[in-house]
Amino acid sequence: MKKLLLGIVAALLVIAPLAACTPQATQTTGTGAATMDELMAGAKKEGQVISYGMSDDWVNLGNIWKAIETKYSITHTDTDMTSAEQITRLLAEKNAPVMDVADIGYDSLGKLLENNLALEYRNTYWDKIPENFKDPDGRWAVAYWGAISFLVNKDLVTNLPKTWDDLLKPEYKDMVCSRDPRTSTYATGSVLAAAYAHGGSEDNIQPGLDFFNQLRDSKNWREGVVLNVASVQKGECPISIVYDFDGFNKRDATGLPLEIIIPSDGTVGMLFAEYISVVAPHPNAAKLANEFLFSDEGQIMLATGYAHPGRSDVVLPADVSAKLLPESAYPNLHFPTSLASFSAAVQKIVDGWNTIVGG
Repeated sequence: MKKLLLGIVAALLVIAPLAACTPQATQTTGTGAATMDELMAGAKKEGQVISYGMSDDWVNLGNIWKAIETKYSITHTDTDMTSAEQITRLLAEKNAPVMDVADIGYDSLGKLLENNLALEYRNTYWDKIPENFKDPDGRWAVAYWGAISFLVNKDLVTNLPKTWDDLLKPEYKDMVCSRDPRTSTYATGSVLAAAYAHGGSEDNIQPGLDFFNQLRDSKNWREGVVLNVASVQKGECPISIVYDFDGFNKRDATGLPLEIIIPSDGTVGMLFAEYISVVAPHPNAAKLANEFLFSDEGQIMLATGYAHPGRSDVVLPADVSAKLLPESAYPNLHFPTSLASFSAAVQKIVDGWNTIVGG
């Protein structure tokens, strides 16, 4: 489930004709006042919950959805899509809604809120979620995060890179795989992480753009390869820039000797938020899914998929904690300072990348 940045504009072209030919949807209420028994009774009648962008192969969601189905006697269906595609789809379906819940990249929250697509709902665990990980109005909250990391195939790379500048070494010629920051959230986060490593910040992303321009000029950046499990499996990406949890899951999926390295000079914690559609067709089931994701059980299950729980108060079982990197592996970890500041930085990165590649 890759969270992309672009594609929102396309939605504006379809809203008007759809609004003219579809019935007006009823807006769901989100007071959060219903008891769990009432939610469970309502969800059982609804019978299902539908998500966008929450596929089974992402951060242990397959097992999480099975647990939700069993616990609440409902069925689950997901359509995998990016954050930008979610918003496009929600705008198109606003008068004939399909989706109940979704997982969205932090960088796309601005568009979500601008279009009033998210329901106000404060789950049972709301007070345990850090203030900077939730919306003051209750429309979204961060369930988990991942840090920008290097995924290195030790069969193909002898000396493992530890810092961003290490990636510029001649020995890594045509070895470094990433994606286009204009369409990939983790690629955007990579530019921001490189900016921090070179004295920059959300307000000054230019050092990150300069670094990636240098990486491209060095020919260490590998052109023409799509970074995914298949390319890693085939050895086409000796060094990949990915989320740490994605790196662990690629390691497990391929069985290769892959090592996840957090660049010591700077990384960024990229946030993933959960929200309920303001016109969710199955509002009770949607709220129960949200409750489960933020419960101790749900947070631990996310960590089992190598994601960092959004709730810092949850104590992970020893066997789960042992599979994750220690806190000491993240000496220079930076989180978004605010939604407005982070969104502005993302836009500057997109604009700057256009300049680099001539787009």
